Amino acid sequence: MDSPGPLRAVRSWEEELPARGSAPAVHEAILAVVGELGYAAATVREICARAEITEDRFQRRFGGKERCFAAAYAAAADSLGEQLLGACEEAASWRAGFEAALAVLLSLVAEQPSLARSLLIEVKVARGEAWAKHQETVERLTAALDTAREQPGARPNASPMTAGFVVGAIEESLSIEIAAGRAETAGRLQQDLTRIAFLQLFGEE
Repeated sequence: MDSPGPLRAVRSWEEELPARGSAPAVHEAILAVVGELGYAAATVREICARAEITEDRFQRRFGGKERCFAAAYAAAADSLGEQLLGACEEAASWRAGFEAALAVLLSLVAEQPSLARSLLIEVKVARGEAWAKHQETVERLTAALDTAREQPGARPNASPMTAGFVVGAIEESLSIEIAAGRAETAGRLQQDLTRIAFLQLFGEE
């Protein structure tokens, strides 16, 4: 299955834009509008104008703002999760995989700050099915990070909670940068976040 439109920039700048009024286009529009205006302030009218779809068709096909945002969030979260895990799998070592996946995440934040705000901040306002998907994604990434305990040099007292702490620290750090208007320079966090993760998981910097 092709990844949804909102994550094109992470994978390639050369892909075609989704057809206006299509599900990928509407999903991209709602994530962009929510990221720009905030979930509470984002209106169906603005979303439809961005996606070039009538409000009546939007309501009939996507079931309103809450359901549409949940579907858009799920598609984007799944796509991002696959990219992060794919970056880990393609690397030569666990540590290199972590750094590669972190670079993908930081690139998303820097290149698509509105999308990043939707995925990391506004989902907390939306709650509902989108929030449930967020929690599922966090648990999936935490489980992947917890495989560090199987690696040589892992801290003997590390636990799944350790991996959860690292994932939470990364999410909170990025949320702070986005909220402060510094998303475009998120790449500068690569070294510090890597150091925090390796310190917690391996007892090394």
